[in-house]
Amino acid sequence: MMRISRSFTRRQINLDSITVGIEPSGLARVILTFKADDRLAEFMRRVLARAEPIIDVEVIDPERSIAREIALLKTKKLDEEQLWKVVELVERAGGKVLENKGNVLIVELSGSHEHIEKVITELGPDILKEVARSGQVLISRETC
Repeated sequence: MMRISRSFTRRQINLDSITVGIEPSGLARVILTFKADDRLAEFMRRVLARAEPIIDVEVIDPERSIAREIALLKTKKLDEEQLWKVVELVERAGGKVLENKGNVLIVELSGSHEHIEKVITELGPDILKEVARSGQVLISRETC
């Protein structure tokens, strides 16, 4: 993992997220998200493909894939009016309240990066105390 991230750091390319999961075959799938044009994406694909023990590197077009992210949000202590506004916003956004203790909410959201950003921005720093995000996971829509 360090070698992969160093490949980007050396070239002064910022990684937006790194997500790792285990495939049914037992191999690890590493998903790296970063901003790049086609030329830079292809260059980094070639750099990573040469690294050991990487088996395959694929550049996935966001237009031909499905991407999701999960976020857990914890609020500050809320008064009753704020609490119900937050619950309403979260439910409208497709999220769910996991816990409500002492008027402090912990909520779960899933969706696109942009969707989660929008909800976090709407709630803002006056409401939110902590935010934990998974990073993007994605899968190609293309069939074999």
